Amino acid sequence: MLGNILLPQVHCRSRWVLQACVGQCRSANRWGMKMQLVTRLLLRLLLVGVAMMIIAMALTLAAAKRNIADEVDSSQRIGQLVTILSALQEGAPLARQAEAIDAMNDGDTLRNFHVALIDADGHRLTRPPHADEEAAAHLPGWLQRWMLSDQRMPTYMLGIARPDGQRLAIALESAPQAESSEAIMTTLLQLGLFGAITLALIVVLWISVRHALAPLSGILQGIARIEAGDYAARIPSSSTRELNQIAHALNHLSEALNEQIAKQRELLHRLQDVQEEERRRLAHELHDEFGQLLTALQVDASFMLKQSAGQPALQACAQAMYENSGSILSQLRGLLVQLRPYGLQGDEEHDIALEQALRDLVKQRQARGDAALDCQLSMALGDVVIPQRLAVAVYRIAQEALTNVMRHARASKVEIRLAFDAASSSLQLSVIDNGVGLPAASAGSAGNSGQVPVDGIGMAGIRERVLANQGSLRLLPAEPTGLALQASFPLSPAGA
Repeated sequence: MLGNILLPQVHCRSRWVLQACVGQCRSANRWGMKMQLVTRLLLRLLLVGVAMMIIAMALTLAAAKRNIADEVDSSQRIGQLVTILSALQEGAPLARQAEAIDAMNDGDTLRNFHVALIDADGHRLTRPPHADEEAAAHLPGWLQRWMLSDQRMPTYMLGIARPDGQRLAIALESAPQAESSEAIMTTLLQLGLFGAITLALIVVLWISVRHALAPLSGILQGIARIEAGDYAARIPSSSTRELNQIAHALNHLSEALNEQIAKQRELLHRLQDVQEEERRRLAHELHDEFGQLLTALQVDASFMLKQSAGQPALQACAQAMYENSGSILSQLRGLLVQLRPYGLQGDEEHDIALEQALRDLVKQRQARGDAALDCQLSMALGDVVIPQRLAVAVYRIAQEALTNVMRHARASKVEIRLAFDAASSSLQLSVIDNGVGLPAASAGSAGNSGQVPVDGIGMAGIRERVLANQGSLRLLPAEPTGLALQASFPLSPAGA
C-alpha cells in the first residue's frame, strides 16, 4: 500500500525532470538552430556559388578570346580580299585569283558573308557556298532555320574592270550561319553553366544537410534507449552546436531519470525491508503470545478430558476445546511460515536457503489448496550466492504468482523454474501454468510484447520487487494455454 502511494510521487518527479529537459531542448532549438545550421549551410552554398562563378567567368573569357581571334582572322581575310580585288583590276590571272577566293571561303574566317567571283555572262567562277557541316552535326537544323526565318539576306555586287576590257563582278552573299551557330553555342553554354551551378548547389546542399544532421540518428537511438528504460547510455557529442545542445539536454535527462530510478529503488528497498521486519515482528509476537496461549489451552483441555470421566457432556466440551485449539495452532503455524519462511530467516547471505524455502512453499500450497493442482519446482542455481534482499524478493514473487494461479488461473499444472544464466550473469525466475491465461483486457495491454498490466495489488507488488532489484518482468502466453511469468535479475560478479 505504501509503495502504491510513493511510486506516483517518484513518477511525478520524473515527469517534472522530463519537462524541464524538454524545455531546455526547445530553448536550444529556438536560439541556436536558426543561427548555426543556417549559417553553415549558407557559407557552403556561398563557397559553391563563388566557385561556379569563377568557372563561368573563365569559360566566358575563353569563349570571348576565341571570338576575338575569329574577328582578327576575319579582318585579315578581308585584307586578303582587298588584295585579290586589286590584283584582278591589275590583270592578274583569273584562275589563280578564283582559287584564292575559294581558299578564303573554305577557311571559315569570313564570318558573315561568302565571296563569289562572277564573269560578264553571269557564270560563277568560284565554288558555291556549302553548309557548315560541323555546325550541322552539333546543332539542330530547325533551330538555325527558326533563328534565321525573319532575317533578310541580300547580295551585294561589286563590279571590276580588267585592263583587257573584261568585266567581272564580286558578289558578297550573306552567310549568317556562323553568327547563329555562335549565338546558339553561347546560349547552350549559359544553360549548361546554369544547370551545373544548380546541380552543384543541390549536391552541396544535400551533402551539407546530411553531414549536419548525421548526429540525429544517434540522438534518435538515445531517445529510443531512454524510452526503453536504459538511462545509463549517453549520446555522443557532435560538431553541430544545436544538436550538441540537444544531446547534452537528453544526457542530462538520462542522468536525472537515472538518479530518480536509483532513489526509487532505494525507497522500494527500504519499504520491503520495513515490510519484512514487520512480518518478522508479527511472526514473533504471534508465536510468543498466541502460540503459548493455544498450547496452554490444549493442556487445559487435555486435563479436563481426564477429569471429566463419567461426565459425557463435560467431556464432549473438553474434547471440542482440545480439537479447536489444535486446529487454531496448526493454522497459526502455517501463517507463521507465510510471514517468515524458515529458509529466509537468516540475517546474512550465507544463511539464506532459498531453495528450501521454495520447496516448503510448494508443499504448503499443495497441502492447503486443491489437491488436483500439480505443482512442480525445478532449481538450477549451482554454486551461485544470492543476496538476501534478492532471495526474499524472488520468494515473495513466486509466492504471489502461485497464489494468483490457485485463485484465478483454474490450472491443473504449474511449474516454478529458478536458474542462474551464466551467459547473461542473471537469475531467471519463471512461473508457468496451463490455465485460462490473461483476460481479454489485460491481454490487450500485455500481448506478445511482454508488457506487464498494472491492475491488481498482487501484480503491483511483483512489479515493485522487480524494479527494486533492477530486474525485468514479462507476461507471455504459454503453450498451448496458460500464462508464463518471467522475471530476470542481474547478479554482480561478487554475487555470481
